Amino acid sequence: MSLIVPASAIRPLAVAAALLVLAGCATQPAPPPGVLSAWTQLGPQASVSVRAIVPQGSPCPPLNTDQGTLTMQVRAAGNGDALPAASSNPAFQPPFPVTACAIDLPAGARTAAIAGEPLPLPQAAVRRIVILGDTGCRIKVPVDGPGDPIQDCSDPHAWPWARIAAAAARERPDLVIHVGDYHYREYCDDPLRCAPLRDKGVIVGSGWSGWQADFFRPAAPLLAQAPWVFVRGNHENCDRGGEGWMRFLSPVPFRACPDQRYKSPTQSVLANNLTDDAWRIDLDAGLGLLIVDNAGQQDYLPLRSTPRDAALFERQLAVLRQPAPAQRLWLLSHRPLWYDLLTPSQQPNAFQAALQGVLPASVQLAIGGHEHAFQTLNFATAGDSAGRPAQLVVGGSGTQLEAQDPASPLYEGKTGPRGMERGQPDGRLYDGLAARSGILLIRHGFLVLDRDERGWAGRLLDADGGLVTRCRIDDARKEIACAWPSG
Repeated sequence: MSLIVPASAIRPLAVAAALLVLAGCATQPAPPPGVLSAWTQLGPQASVSVRAIVPQGSPCPPLNTDQGTLTMQVRAAGNGDALPAASSNPAFQPPFPVTACAIDLPAGARTAAIAGEPLPLPQAAVRRIVILGDTGCRIKVPVDGPGDPIQDCSDPHAWPWARIAAAAARERPDLVIHVGDYHYREYCDDPLRCAPLRDKGVIVGSGWSGWQADFFRPAAPLLAQAPWVFVRGNHENCDRGGEGWMRFLSPVPFRACPDQRYKSPTQSVLANNLTDDAWRIDLDAGLGLLIVDNAGQQDYLPLRSTPRDAALFERQLAVLRQPAPAQRLWLLSHRPLWYDLLTPSQQPNAFQAALQGVLPASVQLAIGGHEHAFQTLNFATAGDSAGRPAQLVVGGSGTQLEAQDPASPLYEGKTGPRGMERGQPDGRLYDGLAARSGILLIRHGFLVLDRDERGWAGRLLDADGGLVTRCRIDDARKEIACAWPSG
């Protein structure tokens, strides 16, 4: 692990600095005294989990509800602030000098607060949903070799996640869905290329300081606004930012990640990544969510190269065989079912193959991230209720866009700004079938869905909440239709 700001200069002041920054920012609510972050998230078996992070050595705060005061439990204890040895794996047991706390809210509780600060609770009827994904600041610079283009985390235009979180909070949603990739500040090991980041005070690393800078601090106003559904991304694999995912956001009890190294024989794959079984949330009688952890899947490989994954997915997807009270279902996964970064010759992959013939007809929409853009794909025709669900990708909520990555097929270096955007599919096959309609926009932003008498109306908004385009989900046609932006 590499901290661009030396650990010796940061760690003794980490807690105090975090509180001062949060308290001094007019657009972000301050957390309760002694609490670094607090939020609510939806989980399996209709659970509502209250989470909090406190400095290591501090007790978990009490949770005050209308049904009494509850004692939050330690979810994951801190492990100190010592950096791993220079030769060790930077993703394995990075420093977390904080304690993660959690407790399930009692059924029927109407209010909840920590130190007098109220927490958002689920609404009986969800009317407005914010969807976003791929929010972290991309820093992955090896000692030698090109690495990824460096994203300037100190520039709110180059990395607009804080602006997006603030704009999304102003929409006052009932629910926030994040489709994964929260932590991108992996390492910066080239002294020459990393010097500008060091001079700006940019923090890089897989421990608490990296997670706080990349997610919790900028997300504060949106965490305070609504309960969240968290989907695990590939950047939360155990060989990357998985330890933070397990401590803070995972919907199941804490499990420490094993010692795995990215792009090595021990790298995280579906079988060794502490992959969770898929689970379902029934928001109300009209809508349910199916959440799938496919973060460790090697989706870029064809089924024949990963036959074991198909069997693992079959077990993991047992929830699909259970009756669902909700009339409509949305499938959430970080890696999309069908997307432009997977060539037709590589399909089907294990995830696509595992869902063939078992995806319930009530699944209207598959939602993912991973591709750093906004995209819709529609396959079914009118009246084809058993056809493929529509697909929505929301992967441009802060991290470096595909347009700026020379390794991406959507790189705009040869076309100029927005030269790779399109208002219709390009005719490629997605697991043997061409999409009949869809839109691709390579811009930073997030999606707001509002429920009305016709279903769900959408607004794609830019980093400051300005309207980019409007969309409409048509359940009968399994379609999400978005107008081409005027500007």
